[in-house]
Amino acid sequence: MSDQESALLPGPASLPHRRRLTERGVTFRYAFANTPQCSAARSALLTGLEPHRTGVITNVDAGSLGKPLSPRLPTLGSVLREAGYRTGYFGKWHLGNDERGLAQFGFDTYAPWKSDESTAREAAHWIRSQSEPWLAWVSFVNPHDIYQFPRLMAKVEPRPGVRPPASGPESLAGKPSEQREYMERDQGRVALGYGPAEWIRYRSYYLGLVEKVDALLGQVLDVCPLDRTVAVYTSDHGDALGEHGLPFKGPFMYEPLIRIPLVIASPDGELGRGERSDLVTQADLAPTLAALAGVPWPSPVSGLNLARARGERREVFLEYYAKQKWVNPIRTIRTRRWKLNRYDRGHVELYDLERDPDEVRNLAAEPSLAGLRRQLEQRLDAWRRPWPEITLRTRPAAATI
Repeated sequence: MSDQESALLPGPASLPHRRRLTERGVTFRYAFANTPQCSAARSALLTGLEPHRTGVITNVDAGSLGKPLSPRLPTLGSVLREAGYRTGYFGKWHLGNDERGLAQFGFDTYAPWKSDESTAREAAHWIRSQSEPWLAWVSFVNPHDIYQFPRLMAKVEPRPGVRPPASGPESLAGKPSEQREYMERDQGRVALGYGPAEWIRYRSYYLGLVEKVDALLGQVLDVCPLDRTVAVYTSDHGDALGEHGLPFKGPFMYEPLIRIPLVIASPDGELGRGERSDLVTQADLAPTLAALAGVPWPSPVSGLNLARARGERREVFLEYYAKQKWVNPIRTIRTRRWKLNRYDRGHVELYDLERDPDEVRNLAAEPSLAGLRRQLEQRLDAWRRPWPEITLRTRPAAATI
């Protein structure tokens, strides 16, 4: 997995090792991060639960409000280890409670991140030394180094074919005030005054970082017996990529930020080949991989087994809690055509993604769409209702959201 990689790349990139997987497996065109933040998204990937059910609702570090992942929750590592798999985790963790390794989360081997290059080397060495079956979770940091762009901008050469953002900061008119606050008072300040030329450089640098990850992916795939290995490529969340004048990530739920790559290649093709247009989330990954391994999951999960569920969802529900210590909850329902974002402060966004794929026009106040808005909000409210009591025995108490 990579970190902060959008599925909506802004130009051509050379990804030969990703192509090795896409040619063998299935690409999910509409895969979504359950939340566009590192720790909370990673908790969903590992457990099959939405972040408000893992208890990890925002980033886990000294400058944020997130609580570490509880070892009481089943993870893909613990479920497969109990089924006889050898398990290793390599690279970025960002879920806390790792001072003594990750055995409590099901990974007997743990090589913490030093660099993406060392992560690839250590994972490849471990895979070569294993007898089957094994699970290797390989977690790279890039393209998260996009945060280095402001100080490197003058040295970045624009790449051929890179598109400027389709929307600019003027499109923030009529949007929640938190997005302008991000630009004026938070990390968005670095991009104030960026025009098309600067954003093309930003996007060019970003594509270069994605290509770096692909080269390291190749080192790992080279030691995998792909004829009997289920191989997955995904990311924790995307990047705003300069749309609406926004860099990085923050209190917004635009498509480049919430859409993630997801490719699953399995030897027997249980998930199909080519492309699937299902609406899926990263919480689907753990139950899907357990099912492909023939291992039952020990408790209820939010995610679906994608080998069985095909096109069953008519919407996905996404969430956001806080940026560092700036608490600003957002809840999202995204159907094939419509997206509604509701901020707990009271702001609402409604987009027609069929007619306005760049999410420029907020239709939340449109009188003719009042009925649709009400229906979407009712479905959002139904999703927020608590789970049955049985799940409380397998998860820690989560913050009220």
